[in-house]
Amino acid sequence: MNAVEVKNNIFWVGVKDWNLVEFHGYSTPHGSTYNSYLIMDDKITLVDGVKEYMSSEQIARIKSKIDFSKLHYIVVNHVEMDHSGNIPELMKLAPQAKIITNTAGKMALEAHFDTAGWQYEIVKTGDSVSLGHKTLEFMTTPMLHWPDSMMTYVKEDKVLLSNDGFGQHYACDTIFVKDVPMALVMQEAKNYFANILFPYCSQAEKALATAGDLGLDIEMIAPSHGCIWSGKEEVSAILNNYALWASGKNAGKAVIVYDSMWGATAKLAETVMSVFQDAGIPVVKHCLAVKNVSEIMVDFLDAKYVCIGNPTLNNQLFPRVAGFLAYMQGLAPKNKKAFAFGSYGWKAGVVKKIQNVYEELGWETVEPFEEKYTPKSDILEKLEARVKEFI
Repeated sequence: MNAVEVKNNIFWVGVKDWNLVEFHGYSTPHGSTYNSYLIMDDKITLVDGVKEYMSSEQIARIKSKIDFSKLHYIVVNHVEMDHSGNIPELMKLAPQAKIITNTAGKMALEAHFDTAGWQYEIVKTGDSVSLGHKTLEFMTTPMLHWPDSMMTYVKEDKVLLSNDGFGQHYACDTIFVKDVPMALVMQEAKNYFANILFPYCSQAEKALATAGDLGLDIEMIAPSHGCIWSGKEEVSAILNNYALWASGKNAGKAVIVYDSMWGATAKLAETVMSVFQDAGIPVVKHCLAVKNVSEIMVDFLDAKYVCIGNPTLNNQLFPRVAGFLAYMQGLAPKNKKAFAFGSYGWKAGVVKKIQNVYEELGWETVEPFEEKYTPKSDILEKLEARVKEFI
């Protein structure tokens, strides 16, 4: 378990979590990585930890380069447990090391762990620390996606250690984007943005602007999850996509999300889809019985229209629909035009609960559409007319 040099005495000492299949409800079929970086200089510095149960693997990689008694700094960019879970163990191995973090990071570390005896150096945006030949510059990125989040820039090597920014939940047998299909890695980066950072688009835009204001010349982005973006072409590609995703601009497509018990709501969903197709509007349809909510949310980045269909069960939202609404509402997509539809057996009105979520999100809506039992042709014609009005 050796360290891997990524650039000029900066070494990857992270771990790969091949068996991760879910992250807070977000499907991760390719696993993930918890990337950590060891900077060799006069003041040897470790940037970020890993999950506690994978600590021994990271420690072995660090020991392939140094003895822990020589570790001078540990930079904590983010205190979520996939990044900081083993920080207490690292501090036991290197009690002389000083923690570099921001004010919110120190508070979070003290809330999570017994930090008695730990030494800190508190930084904020624009601050720098000299390691000897290399200089670390810091950029706090609060709520991207925790209050303590920050990024660390290695000035002389033009490397941005970006923590949760620009990452992917993606494990493979390399650590560089250049060694795998770019389209695959970019899709995983999009999945990550849609399911982790969607609520924080304004913070992402601010971080991009701050990087520009600081004049950061970035030739490599090394995130805490997934593969490393190296070279101006790759760096520009992910920065440009983040700017697009964070902007709220969409491709004008429609997303239909539904579930069904005996086919009635499925028939309504098919009719809704046909109207978009006839109008020449790109459309995708997802059944919650077969699609994970996190797969669906990726399409919301490109969507102008959102249509959610529900089959009433026990005078309530169908459980998978209710679960999707909760997940979606937490991610808080903006600037959508929304339509609710559904079927019922003996009590109408449940789709108003979908409508309420739309209104809480501030989306533009039209009157919901419900039908009792299986919709006949005349009812489907009325639905077609409603969707045309909606469009």
